[in-house]
Amino acid sequence: MAFANAQAPVPLFLKQEAEQNANSQPDATAPATGGNSGPNSNFGQGTGTLPDTFPSDPDAVQTVTLQAVDAEAVGTLGRERGGFGADMWNGTSRETAARLLTDLPAMPATHTGRDLARRLLLSIAAVPDDHKEISMLETRAAKLINMGELDGAIDLVRATPQGARGSLLAQAEVNALMIAGKLDDACAAIDGYSNNFDDIFWLKAAVMCALHANDRTSASFSTDLVREMEGETDKTFFSLVSAIRNGSAPSQDILNSLNTLRPIDIALLEIAKQSIPTNQLETGNAAAILGMINARATSTDVRLEAARKAEKLGLIEAAQLRKIYSDVSFDADAITNALDDAPEGVQARQYAKLYQAAAKSDVAAVRAEILAALYESATINGDFVQVSRLTSDLLTDIPVNSDFSWFAIDALKSSIAANNMERASGWLQTAKNSSNPGNDIESRLILLYPVLALAGLEDTGTPTATEMADGSNGSVTVNLPDDGATTPVRYGLGGAVTLTPPAKTSAPMNDAQAKHRARMTEWQEMDAARGDQIQAKRDSELIFSLFDGFGIEVPIALWDALLTAPYLDERQTVSTAVNHHLETAAMNMQRGKTVALAIHAQQVAGVPNGDPKDLSDAVAALNHIGLNREARRLAVEILMARSQ
Repeated sequence: MAFANAQAPVPLFLKQEAEQNANSQPDATAPATGGNSGPNSNFGQGTGTLPDTFPSDPDAVQTVTLQAVDAEAVGTLGRERGGFGADMWNGTSRETAARLLTDLPAMPATHTGRDLARRLLLSIAAVPDDHKEISMLETRAAKLINMGELDGAIDLVRATPQGARGSLLAQAEVNALMIAGKLDDACAAIDGYSNNFDDIFWLKAAVMCALHANDRTSASFSTDLVREMEGETDKTFFSLVSAIRNGSAPSQDILNSLNTLRPIDIALLEIAKQSIPTNQLETGNAAAILGMINARATSTDVRLEAARKAEKLGLIEAAQLRKIYSDVSFDADAITNALDDAPEGVQARQYAKLYQAAAKSDVAAVRAEILAALYESATINGDFVQVSRLTSDLLTDIPVNSDFSWFAIDALKSSIAANNMERASGWLQTAKNSSNPGNDIESRLILLYPVLALAGLEDTGTPTATEMADGSNGSVTVNLPDDGATTPVRYGLGGAVTLTPPAKTSAPMNDAQAKHRARMTEWQEMDAARGDQIQAKRDSELIFSLFDGFGIEVPIALWDALLTAPYLDERQTVSTAVNHHLETAAMNMQRGKTVALAIHAQQVAGVPNGDPKDLSDAVAALNHIGLNREARRLAVEILMARSQ
């Protein structure tokens, strides 16, 4: 963990941000079950007094919140750009906040989790006033580098006043530039910082820059200084420097020993015109994967596979993957016969060929046919969600009408996976209109129904926040049908539900509720017919748990069908402490802490035996603090990834 003692006057933009937040915040003195109630308002069943939150009066916020602000409160995201607000660490100690950020996963299990982490690290926010020796700014910059969020790290450092940048913060900027292969920019930054710091890092950086400039005399002098300061303990550094000076390749032993490739190693390999060892693709090291993409010595096929993995992990955007795929050279005949020729030996190369073939087709029907083949191949290889992001620009040119009814389900799923819900809605209507006994559209829509419900594309009859809060003091009245076919709904973490027994005066279930229950029963029957009953049960548990996080009811008969031995199961789950703090942080609208813990909880989505209850709690917590869109996107992404 990094430490610093920089202090500076409160920036005007932060004061304005705090004032805006204060004006938009609900009254923190209101009861937890009062006017702030919503689908996930009641987290837990306890009645204890909640910790105090910042007052909503603007003057009070200025005197309470801004006293805790120092130069490290800078960021690049205000609320209007996706930040979580100047008071997001309200009620959280600096020590806890720094620990939560340091421990964020370098590779979040979902793109939604990664987006939340990036926004958390880049948000403009007041820093808690305790433990001032802890540098939140250095912690944030280090985690951005660790995650491969290079542009974010550079922007964060450059948003910091020059006088407040310590050595570790300056190193973060230089490391990001070296990983990105921007050695000219890195050396310009190194030159600018060279008189401020005397750490060994800067001596090694000076060697790199001298070699980059082909200044052998300066490189030799700085190398000798490194040797005097720490001997030759850094064998990788000295081996790479020697290879560059001698015009030879680094020893294979050194290359094979590079378990964790550092930014300085990536830069020296670039100067040596040596490719990064391909085994680095399997290390999960963001710097190495990005280095492979950016290095000039990387072969085309390795770059393609590195880019494929990088986009899947969220290290690069789909737009960059499109460019990399578009830059691959294919014979004109290979593009023309892309559907008929044998597939390429490298999977990413096959995707690139089909993407180019679809992009170059001016006939919508031909493009749809190529996209359908691309989606089929991607599904087999577990890449459907990624390929949906890749092709989202091409899919927009396919007319949404009955002429493409054969393509409607593929287009619907791809639009959902790419988070284009407006277009997905059009394809859903096309599919419904085209369904008949002569095709399988209806059965495919049934299997897709849980995703459609979580994406908000189907009306499940779930009460709105307004309906739930109206006269219920935050609880919900659920009318049970005579056959008891529905389960009580929790509406989030431990939310209370008041059950009204059937009575002649009870309002009948609405059409949406009836359709939802019937659809879920149809889905369960089709899912139960699968050959892998263990996986079918796990999928059901996941879907029902996610429904629970959104207050979407599940017919009790469906839960009953899962109540079979064995009753003990081996699951990977977050710790009880995470569960506890996630619930209490969400209850108290501690946005920073809630988001950090939700990111940890969603990590179980990346393991085959993850506990779905953790995912339910994560989406419920996000819903409770007002991140409803992010909660939906997380749930849909998890289900889409599982279904592929």
